[in-house]
Amino acid sequence: MRLRDLQDRLRTHIRGRIGRGELTGSGLSQQAGFQQGHLSNFLNARRGLSLELMDRLLKALEIEILDLAEAGEIEQRVLRPATAGWQSVAIVSAEDAARLPRFTPAQVTGTLSFRKTFLRRLRANDVCHRGDWLRFVALEMEPRAARGLFSRSAGVAMLLIDRHYTSLVPYRQQQPNLYAVRFQARCAVGYVTQAGEHLVLRSRDPQVPVELARIDRSRGYSDQVVGRVCHVAVEV
Repeated sequence: MRLRDLQDRLRTHIRGRIGRGELTGSGLSQQAGFQQGHLSNFLNARRGLSLELMDRLLKALEIEILDLAEAGEIEQRVLRPATAGWQSVAIVSAEDAARLPRFTPAQVTGTLSFRKTFLRRLRANDVCHRGDWLRFVALEMEPRAARGLFSRSAGVAMLLIDRHYTSLVPYRQQQPNLYAVRFQARCAVGYVTQAGEHLVLRSRDPQVPVELARIDRSRGYSDQVVGRVCHVAVEV
């Protein structure tokens, strides 16, 4: 990756996080030891940064250069090569899927392969401005949780998550979406609706209690949505 490309991607990353309300330009400037005007000039492409100043920004943002790589570049470095017509999707922890735009090799526990034609026809509905996030990830769901959603005989479930679908608008008319969402300090899977200032998480099993999570007013409900579950593979 050339230095100019790296700086352009760093600008995109910072603008995206500012747009999502994760940080402010003034706060980032102070943390990195920059003058705010210096950072503003960089974000508006009026000037570049030395390697030393870029390193200070990366540390303040708590990211690495790999986090700025494009999806295809990450697949070349992290994921096993997929055969023609297939795309490898990283299996990661639910916690990492909820908070990280991209993943290091140590955070990827395996891969699943999906037909590229299938992934391309999936519609996104990103109201959380996650264009810089790796779109598809796979999560492993333990048998106990899977049985509450799919069937009493279900074993481990592998879920394909579209992190560019953060809207609560149904993907198919009159059919509720299944989501991975951040609830308290964990990532949960279920059917999600909004009730006033809360997100409501429901399971298909009526014996499983309904859960509520208060929506952060400064960010909105979509910040708590990890993504839409768009494919499920269940062991039986």
